[in-house]
Amino acid sequence: MRSVAAIAGIAGLCCGITIAQTGTIPRFDAASIKRSVSDSDTFLKAHPGGRIEISRANLQMLTALAWRLQPFQVAGGPAWVRAEYFDVRTKAADSPSEDQLFAMLQALLKERFSMKLHFETAERPVYMLKPGKTGRTPPTGLQVSTEGGCIHADAASPSDPNACGSLGMGFNHLEAHEISMARFAEALTRVVDRKVIDRTGRAEKFNISLKWLPDAEQALPASDAIPLPPDTPSLFTALREQLGLKLESGKAAVELLVIDHAEMPGEN
Repeated sequence: MRSVAAIAGIAGLCCGITIAQTGTIPRFDAASIKRSVSDSDTFLKAHPGGRIEISRANLQMLTALAWRLQPFQVAGGPAWVRAEYFDVRTKAADSPSEDQLFAMLQALLKERFSMKLHFETAERPVYMLKPGKTGRTPPTGLQVSTEGGCIHADAASPSDPNACGSLGMGFNHLEAHEISMARFAEALTRVVDRKVIDRTGRAEKFNISLKWLPDAEQALPASDAIPLPPDTPSLFTALREQLGLKLESGKAAVELLVIDHAEMPGEN
C-alpha cells in the first residue's frame, strides 16, 4: 500500500486558497466521512461532476489536499490528525470548477471536523538543489533544451508528454521537457516531502529524465510506476549520477497551515 502522502501529491504545488472565503461557498449535494477499515488500500479517485472517492487518508493529508499544499506544510492539531484514517465520498449537484471543488472540500473538512486553522511562516528543514560532482561519465539525464527539442503548445495537445513545458511524474520516474530548475525543484518537493529550493544558479530550460528506486518513507504522487532494474539507484544517488545534481540539507522559511482545533467526526 502506498503512503497516504500520495493523495496530497495530486494537488500540485500551487498556493492554497485563503481560509476566509467571500461570497457563497458551493456545497456538495451529499458527502460522507467514515473511519477507514484497517489495512484498506489508499487511493483517490476524482470523477466528473464533483464526485470524489478517497480511501484511507488521515486529516493531515486531507487538509493538504483541500488547501493544495504538501503534507509537511500542515502542522498542529491533536495526535489523531496523523494517526486516524478516513474514507471520504462526495457528490455534487452540478459540475463544479476546480477552484470550487477545492473550496467545497475545504468547507466539508472544516464543518465535519470542527476545524479552526491559520496560516503562518516558520523556519523548517529544506533541501537545497545544487550542482554535484560528476564522475568520468557525463550525466545524460539533464540536457539544456534546444530549438526543436520539444513540441510547442500550438502544435500539440496540452497532454502531449513531449510538449514544451510538460512534466510527468510517476512512482519512480520523472520526464520533463523545457522546464526551469525552479520548477524541477518544486517537483522534487513532492517526492522528498520537504521543500526543495533551487540553488543551481542555472537560468536555462532543461529536458530531464530521472529514474530512481523509491525509499519506503518517501511521499510520492499517486501515479504509475514503470519497470526498472533492481540495481536502479535511490533518488539521491540518481540525482548525482543521472543529472549531476545533489540535495543538501538546510533551513528556510516555509508557509504552514496550522490546525488550531479539530474534533473527530461522527459517523455519517
